[in-house]
Amino acid sequence: MDWYYAKDGQQVGPVSEEELQQLKDGGQLSGDELVWNETLTDWVPLSSLSQFGDSPPAMGAPTPEAAPAANPSASASEPSPTLSPVTNTAQTLPPGEKIPTYLWQSIVCLILCCLPLAIPGIVFATKVDPAIARGDIAAAKEASAKAKMWCWISFGVGIVANILIFGASFLSAFMEVQ
Repeated sequence: MDWYYAKDGQQVGPVSEEELQQLKDGGQLSGDELVWNETLTDWVPLSSLSQFGDSPPAMGAPTPEAAPAANPSASASEPSPTLSPVTNTAQTLPPGEKIPTYLWQSIVCLILCCLPLAIPGIVFATKVDPAIARGDIAAAKEASAKAKMWCWISFGVGIVANILIFGASFLSAFMEVQ
């Protein structure tokens, strides 16, 4: 199950229950930090959850209805934004569909064609798999398309540059013979 937590007024996650426990055990999260998952209706203090080894909050401790604002530095006179539960909008690829990364093509263009223009191809190619893993299919397709575009640009510029260099070398050799 994916968990989200609020740290310094920012929503962080998703993390697994084990990772959340490690953060708490390591002192990176206190019992007062707000957490949420899809089984909860609102953000609750970490200490209020029995699976994280703490007892329920003491009398006077914040309850989910009176949880602290997401931005503790905001003044009391101005309304502060609260964190809203995250809905799981992760998408999955239909069976048989694969989004190409164009990583090996970008590396070949880097080595053989045009170094500066192949670098963006590699950057976008490395963004495809993480986007698929988090369920952001639209971002994965966009990164794949950009990686493909930069591969073609690098290839085209590299071919033109190599033809010009070969032509200049050939012309230079021809001029020396005469």
